[in-house]
Amino acid sequence: MDKDLSKINWIQYCGSENIWKTASFYGDKFNIYIDTSDGVNEDLPIKEYCGRIMKVVQESKGKPFLYFKAAYSPVLSKNIIDIAIKNNGKVVPFFKWSFNENFYKYLRPNRKELIKKLNSSKKTIDAGFCSSLVDYIYPKPDINMNSVSWRDKKRFDIGLGESTGYFLVRTRKDIFEKFNYSNISFFHSKKLPYEQFINHSLSWRSCLNVPGIGEYTSRMFDHCFLGQCLVLRKTSYDFGYSWKEYLPEIDYNKKSWEIKFQKLLDDYKMWAEKSFFYFNEYWTGSTVIKYFLDEIERFNEIS
Repeated sequence: MDKDLSKINWIQYCGSENIWKTASFYGDKFNIYIDTSDGVNEDLPIKEYCGRIMKVVQESKGKPFLYFKAAYSPVLSKNIIDIAIKNNGKVVPFFKWSFNENFYKYLRPNRKELIKKLNSSKKTIDAGFCSSLVDYIYPKPDINMNSVSWRDKKRFDIGLGESTGYFLVRTRKDIFEKFNYSNISFFHSKKLPYEQFINHSLSWRSCLNVPGIGEYTSRMFDHCFLGQCLVLRKTSYDFGYSWKEYLPEIDYNKKSWEIKFQKLLDDYKMWAEKSFFYFNEYWTGSTVIKYFLDEIERFNEIS
C-alpha cells in the first residue's frame, strides 16, 4: 500500500494473528477486526459460515467491536451481520487486496510500460482467463451447528468437528464450457507463469474474473490495476466503495448471457476506462486506509 498501517501513530504491532485470517486491533473503548477470508462461492447451497464472528464475540466479551469484512454480501453475510448486531458489533463492507507476490514483484514496478503495451496491442481475443479447471472443495456444515463448518472446530474451537464431507465447486469448469460452445473468441490456459499470464491478457478485449472458493480472485486486482475490461459473474458481493457501476457482471445462468456479453464487447473500451477509474479513485492503498479510518471515527462517535 502507498500508505500502510505502520504509519498510523495509534496502531502498535503486537504479534501474529489471534483469530485465523483476521487482523485484530484491541482498544480500551472497542475492538476492531478485519476479516480477510474469501466469503463463499454463490453456487454453494449455503450462506457464509459464522465461526469467525462467533470467535470475535467470545473474545470481545461484551465490548463493542467494528468488523471490517473484505468479502461482503448483504445476502450471504447476513447471519454474520445479525450476530454482530446482537453482540455490540457492526459489520462494515471492506476491500480485498492482491495476495499474489508477483503483483508486487512484476506488475507494480512495470505498470506504466504494461499500460502502454496494453493500449498499443491489437485485440485478437474477445475473452480470456488462465487457471486450472480442477473442482474446488468446500467443507459442509458441522453435525451440531449448521451455522459453522465441521472444520471450524480446528480453526475456532466451535462445533463438534466430525467430518461431514465437502461440497464440490465447479464454477470455473462450467463457465469454461459455456464459452467453449459460444461464438465468442476465447482463450484459456491452465495456470501460466505470472508474466506470461499478464502479457497474454493484453491482447484480450475482456478479462474474466472466474470465481474460486469465493467470488473475488486476485485477477480482479491485476486487471483493474492495468485498466482492462474486467468481467465478473453476477454476484451479490461488493466492496466498501461499490464496483457495480464500474465493473460489468454477467449472469451465465441466463439464456441471454451471450447476447449481453457481445454487447459488453462492443463497449469494452468504455468498461476498460471505468475499471481504471475505479481502481485509481477507490482501490488505492491511501483510499482504502482513509475509508478504514473514517469508519472507525464514525463508530467511535456512536460507541
